[in-house]
Amino acid sequence: MNYRLISSATLLAGAMALSSSVFAESPLCGDGQDDSWMQPESVQEKVETMGYTIDNMGISEGNCYEVTGLNNQGQSVKAYLDPRTGDVVQEEVAQ
Repeated sequence: MNYRLISSATLLAGAMALSSSVFAESPLCGDGQDDSWMQPESVQEKVETMGYTIDNMGISEGNCYEVTGLNNQGQSVKAYLDPRTGDVVQEEVAQ
């Protein structure tokens, strides 16, 4: 029985390590919201001009605009945008 406990604990630790390496961390885009941030409507317009289709938009833990939807190639993505410029900082394509 002790063998199972150790074995389960080892599997759990391995799964946690694997899951943390599979999911990328949210990039850091600076401090919280301030007057230098673009308005969400302006960011949405810029992103759509770049060919993205937006399903959801919010603010990430790293203080970036976070957009989920489709990129200009039709791939399902999560994109992180600089809140001051609207430029893509990081894009994760769903597998």
